[in-house]
Amino acid sequence: MTTARVFLSYAHGDEATAELIEAALLARGVPVSRGRDLTLFDGVTDKLRQALDEAVVFVAVCSPTYLDHHVCQWEFTRALLAAERLGAPRDRVVAVGCTDPTGLADLIGIEAVGDAVVGKVKKTRGVPLGEGGLPERVTRPRRFVGGYSTLWDLHRAVKPVVVTGEAATGKTTFAEQYGVLFRTAYPGGVEWTGLDHLDPLAWYAADLRRVAAERFGVDLGGLEFEQARDTLADLMTVAGVDVCWIIDDVPADFDAARLVLPSPRVRTVLTARTASRRWGFNEIAVPPFTPEARRADGEHARAVLAFAAVLDSVPFTGDLLVEGVAPAFGCSAPMLVARVLDELDGVLHAVDNPGCAGRQTWRLHPLIAAEVRRGTDVTTMVQRAALVLERAVADPKVGLDTLRHAVRVAREQTLPARTREALLRAVADRLEERGDVAAAYTVRVALGDNLTAAWMALAAGDANAVLANVATLTGDPVTEYRARFLRAAAHDLLGDHNSANAVLGDRGIEPVWVSEPERGRMALIRVRALRLRGQHWLARDLVEELLPRIQRMTPGLTHRGEWSVAAVEHAHLLLLTGSVDAAREKAEEIVNAFTAAGLSRHRLALEANAIAIEATADAQAACRAADQVERWYGRTDPLTTRLRDLCGRLSPRPEPEEPTQPRWSRALRAFLGRDTGRRRQRPVVFGQDSVLAQEVGAHPIP
Repeated sequence: MTTARVFLSYAHGDEATAELIEAALLARGVPVSRGRDLTLFDGVTDKLRQALDEAVVFVAVCSPTYLDHHVCQWEFTRALLAAERLGAPRDRVVAVGCTDPTGLADLIGIEAVGDAVVGKVKKTRGVPLGEGGLPERVTRPRRFVGGYSTLWDLHRAVKPVVVTGEAATGKTTFAEQYGVLFRTAYPGGVEWTGLDHLDPLAWYAADLRRVAAERFGVDLGGLEFEQARDTLADLMTVAGVDVCWIIDDVPADFDAARLVLPSPRVRTVLTARTASRRWGFNEIAVPPFTPEARRADGEHARAVLAFAAVLDSVPFTGDLLVEGVAPAFGCSAPMLVARVLDELDGVLHAVDNPGCAGRQTWRLHPLIAAEVRRGTDVTTMVQRAALVLERAVADPKVGLDTLRHAVRVAREQTLPARTREALLRAVADRLEERGDVAAAYTVRVALGDNLTAAWMALAAGDANAVLANVATLTGDPVTEYRARFLRAAAHDLLGDHNSANAVLGDRGIEPVWVSEPERGRMALIRVRALRLRGQHWLARDLVEELLPRIQRMTPGLTHRGEWSVAAVEHAHLLLLTGSVDAAREKAEEIVNAFTAAGLSRHRLALEANAIAIEATADAQAACRAADQVERWYGRTDPLTTRLRDLCGRLSPRPEPEEPTQPRWSRALRAFLGRDTGRRRQRPVVFGQDSVLAQEVGAHPIP
């Protein structure tokens, strides 16, 4: 008897057919594995996964209702993906009864299944399906019926795919089911991003930073959105494993192409109500999906739904629900919530959330949440949610989803202003600690903390955002001075130095009332202002006073914080004051710090590299750097323009051909005493070091 096993997959209504197939295989000496103890909506156990992966051939009783069951979908998909890794799927996957929706399996009649399967088992030479390196995955029960063939259409599409459909038609559920069933096609895993409609890029950037930190230990803080996205894409490409990235609920008027990571290793699936033609994506209309009707009867169910209805549409943990209803149900809240989640399966939808370290999470659809709110007074739940979330946000390891829930609750009009401000301030502080600057900026603006928002915009180099925020700053003389200082710095960023001087002409020592952290920031801005105005030695003295203090506060060379900004200014000023070697060393030190952090695309790193190139007068390096910066930041970026100019200045000019001089010209030059009889060592070009310039300087024109 051979030890090679066959896995037999079937729906419970087809058990009689499965018995016949098993008997035929056992009669020919082929052992059979099958999932006997699973009910309709059971999840996938680790034992079941192991049995499937150890089989060499997969046989599916492919009746019309076979793929209506989640476990059958999971088994069939896993078998096909494994068979594709090992060769042609039809050599290992058999469909008995009906043709499967994919057309990949070998269709065999029940009367011939025994001999056909034995022949396939022999051809496998005992190599199991799991030999292809399938990752571990245990899925949970879910209610998904229909649309299986469309999942394969999505999988076979080449370009990024956008799944479209009206609200509440099951787009998110469809994308989630794809992520679960086709998980083994992506050894690098499945990432999920739910967009915030008020500010999609800020929270998506936070997700990019989270993934880069978790997967590669790289901190993308400080990078502009496109550079953060492309840096992560480069890391994914180098890692060399395929990843599926699902982006949920893309607004129709948004440029969705900006969301796609440009890596051949990243497969992007988006969901949207409508898709724009300019996106250029493959569009798949979500198949009809009708979840089982569930009534929210009972006091416990209504309380859980009321709390969930005030949260955001991103996943939440069961612990959050338990804390929300604890005042009403006391110590019995955990058991009651668990019972409600089981009863309302399909209303409170279970989500496999990659960002929750394997913990089960749930989501309530926004339309269902709106319906719940219409029939419920949620004022008490809003206040309770704010209290629960404020405690959760205090945890330094709080996740992005919890922070989004906190922002959503803070938008509630019924929440007292003091509670709202405290909650938003806590969220903003936590986002800044995480390095999610763009998301923190949006929260600061919503909070009305325009002074902090202006400083953040200035650090990001967004002069227009600085001016917009300082326009709201009025009041006492201290606030007025800060507003003028920031406005002047913004004009300097825009290159309008006359306006900057008119706003704040006196750039002397900062006022005595300025706090120590603010004093350092102001001094760095003053250094830059002095450099731009040609006061290089004064600026150099000031930055050399600042650097030791900054290094004492943040020991070690780090790309985050004030050191990198001050160091770049120092390198600029060393070069401008003639300390060329010191400028090169300082610039290389900065570049090495950013490279070690995996942030070679960072603007400060590129600026430091430009200083190093100028110090070494390397024309080829200047041209390469100009091409790179133009590719990353665009042709009109000031750094691109500067590097192009440097490339032109450093590139050698071709020597002009010596014209053949007639005999009378040589005689005339000899008569005038200009011909010394020696060969010229350099060409006559127009510049400050040219021969013509030297002669004009020696013999000024009257």
